[in-house]
Amino acid sequence: MADISETVRRQIEALNTRYIRAIDDDAVEEWPKLFTEKCLYRITTRENFSQNLTLPLMEGTSRGMLVDRVFGYRRVNVYEPQRYTHLLSGLVIEPVDATHVACRQNYAVIRTMVTGEMTIFSAGLYHDIVRLGTEVLFEERIVVQESRRVDTLLVIPI
Repeated sequence: MADISETVRRQIEALNTRYIRAIDDDAVEEWPKLFTEKCLYRITTRENFSQNLTLPLMEGTSRGMLVDRVFGYRRVNVYEPQRYTHLLSGLVIEPVDATHVACRQNYAVIRTMVTGEMTIFSAGLYHDIVRLGTEVLFEERIVVQESRRVDTLLVIPI
């Protein structure tokens, strides 16, 4: 395995920070901008992921689909107001080719409802393909949630 430069590591960490800030700060309009035009964003369960089943809980295959998801979240879906707090750990980065790296990272999302109730909403792994260059972007993010229990309020990206 080739070593990953400190610059690349910082770029990946900055991309992940922008990702969670867009969601946790309720600036989800910024979220699709972190992906390439042709991309994959999928939320699935560990069970489906380990069996290579592509049945997603949520999926978008282009930046435009992610923009539509945000539009639906803001204007179409009816849901109870809530906020997320992401916790990330254990970033592993491996080179794919001269312009891409594969990343894996643990995540946990704490959801806070307007009542003040806090729960662990989702926990698992991010499996990413990141395009490097002047603009570092996700080409693929597969969110693999540990539990197959799915809350009906899955309206905000994880």
